[in-house]
Amino acid sequence: MLETLKQQLRHFPIWMGLVVLSLFVLLELIAINKPHSVADDWLQRVDTLVYDWRFQAFKPQRADNVPIVIIDVDEHSLKQEGRWPWSRDKLAQLVTALQKQQVKLIGFDVVFSEEERNPVAQVLANSALSDSARQELQPLVEQLDGDKKFAQVIHQNTVLGYFLHAAGGINAGVLPTPLLKIEKRDLESLSINYMPDYTGNLPMFAKSALGAGFVSTLPDVDGVMRRSPLVLRYEEGIYSALSLELARLYLGQPYIKVQSVKSGNQLRLESIILGNRVIYTDESGMALIPYKGKGKSYPFISATDVLNATKEIPVLKNAIVLVGTSALGLTDLRTTPLQTGYPGVEIHANLLDAIIQSTDKVNQMYYRPDWEPGLTFVILILSGLAFVWVLPMLEPAYMLVVAGAWLTMLVLTNLVAWKVGHFDFPLAILVLSTFSIAILNIGYGFLLTNNQKRELKTLFGQYVPPAHVEKMLENHHLAGLEGESRHMTVLFSDIRSFTTISEGLKATKLKQMLNEFFTPITGIIFQHNGTIDKYVGDMVMAFWNAPLLDPNHAEHAIDAALTMLAKVEELKPIFVAKGLPEIEIGVGLNTGFMNVGDMGSMYRRTYTVLGDAVNLGSRLESLTKFYGVKLLVGEGTFDSAPQFLYRIVDKIIVKGKREPVLVYEPVCRLEDASEGRKQRVEQYNQALEHYYSREWDAAEKILRQLHKADPERKLYKMYLERIDELRYEVLPDDWMGVFEHRSK
Repeated sequence: MLETLKQQLRHFPIWMGLVVLSLFVLLELIAINKPHSVADDWLQRVDTLVYDWRFQAFKPQRADNVPIVIIDVDEHSLKQEGRWPWSRDKLAQLVTALQKQQVKLIGFDVVFSEEERNPVAQVLANSALSDSARQELQPLVEQLDGDKKFAQVIHQNTVLGYFLHAAGGINAGVLPTPLLKIEKRDLESLSINYMPDYTGNLPMFAKSALGAGFVSTLPDVDGVMRRSPLVLRYEEGIYSALSLELARLYLGQPYIKVQSVKSGNQLRLESIILGNRVIYTDESGMALIPYKGKGKSYPFISATDVLNATKEIPVLKNAIVLVGTSALGLTDLRTTPLQTGYPGVEIHANLLDAIIQSTDKVNQMYYRPDWEPGLTFVILILSGLAFVWVLPMLEPAYMLVVAGAWLTMLVLTNLVAWKVGHFDFPLAILVLSTFSIAILNIGYGFLLTNNQKRELKTLFGQYVPPAHVEKMLENHHLAGLEGESRHMTVLFSDIRSFTTISEGLKATKLKQMLNEFFTPITGIIFQHNGTIDKYVGDMVMAFWNAPLLDPNHAEHAIDAALTMLAKVEELKPIFVAKGLPEIEIGVGLNTGFMNVGDMGSMYRRTYTVLGDAVNLGSRLESLTKFYGVKLLVGEGTFDSAPQFLYRIVDKIIVKGKREPVLVYEPVCRLEDASEGRKQRVEQYNQALEHYYSREWDAAEKILRQLHKADPERKLYKMYLERIDELRYEVLPDDWMGVFEHRSK
């Protein structure tokens, strides 16, 4: 049941990732199919952050290829010429001064919807005035008629502004002829923004001016000017913006074409065509304002400097001039992605500049193509599914790298598309979905990693050195719990005559003795990178090369065994002083391939080793008493650790096996062996070579010499007895000196 739960939990991030992805897919579908819905507005709000940042990251956006100049009614002009609004006579003087500077076009970001009061006409309206006075004043009426003077000068190259708005039934002035008349059957389906009211110019100005365009702007819900309408609808007509009308006149185009496409029951605006220029807008006729940079990206000339100019101003020749105001009290300062307090007239300048600089090959306007929703949706699905599938396979650190790399690629691709192709691709939905799925997996990954660390600490904390545990916690992949076959060394150690000892001790004394024995023995195994497998009564079992790899496992195991034997010698007098019996131990080591892993049942599990090589290690420990030695190792250990001086013990077959194995007694490290000890071991090993070659006399001679020098060593006596028996036996031709042990 526990394993089933673990299997299910492994798939948890995949299922949760699919749920999160589904939510974002649903959000995107709502935003695509229901513009201005809560989902669409929410995504737009997030995308505006990216939108604003892109303008701040790339500036200037365009080269200075179009001569656009702002004639600014600034604070200096107001101080010199008087408060605003200026008289029409002064404005006529300004137009005349600009025409003298040979400007190509003049655009007014100002609306002249009311007649200017003529002071002479006001006097003449006084009924008490005499006839003679009236005759004298009558000629001055026309001379002081500012409206007439202004109307006379604007016919040459001046384009006026007007407002289309929703001011509640207030109409003033007149509108120019619309770009296009809409058929009544298309009125309801047309998606262009509709304005119910207008504020136009006086009829005499509208009739006299070269052209007119609306100066209405529609800020986003946060008050920031990111887009502006190029066309608006009033009643059955479509009207063009001031920037679009100026561009048409500058380029010498006779008309502006509106391109729309049928989408269901809706007639959606797609683009505006001006000669060979395709200006993309959204379905309502709004265009993204292509800001060149912060305020005053174009030359600004104070209006009073033009009025009082006594010589040519070079920048004005053949320029398109926009007359507007940046004075603080005149409320034509806007908030843009680049700054607050941005001159409103410069918004028209940016649109005009980008339209003129656009060609059939290079588009300077920023826009979202019609195929963008489909592309975004496909990327959302494919990248989301890839993340849902791939991230759960990675560790948290790699999840961060992969998620960070993908987010970086999304941002860079978006920026390249913006800079090179002028595409306004949305980024919010892709970033948020990637971020959400990544956070889900990273969070789950950290929880899983912490859980694995707790499992490792619980499983290995009592069996391996603390340094090993810390290393496994840092790199848990180094310690797999799954079963595997690995070349390892196993150790078995047993207290001799433990049954007799335990019968002579009280339970408390026995517990004290075992605790004081196992504590230093376990410490020695840990010091030599060993892993405790188990304690069984007086027996301790340990192994090397798992859970962490140890290429010198045989060497470390022998070092541990020799240190254990030395420690037992130190414990003997200590035990006696405490009223405990002296103890002796036997140690068996074997090296070979073993199965290692977390094994057991659903009730109890342990990290252990199994296999023939393990069984042989246990047999060797039990044979130490038979041979009168304290440490025995198998051939695998002998071959894997040549750093030691070995005494050959026997060639044996243990119970249940058929193949003979050589067993050895590690005496000490080679560098620690004295010349005398090396010579004695070499003599003994030579005697055994004679023994296996049936050279009884030569073997006996050496063994007797060794036995005389060390009569307590059981091996010498054992082989002398064997020689006495074998000397007179008829041995088979394949006799190899193998001794078969028939009991465990």
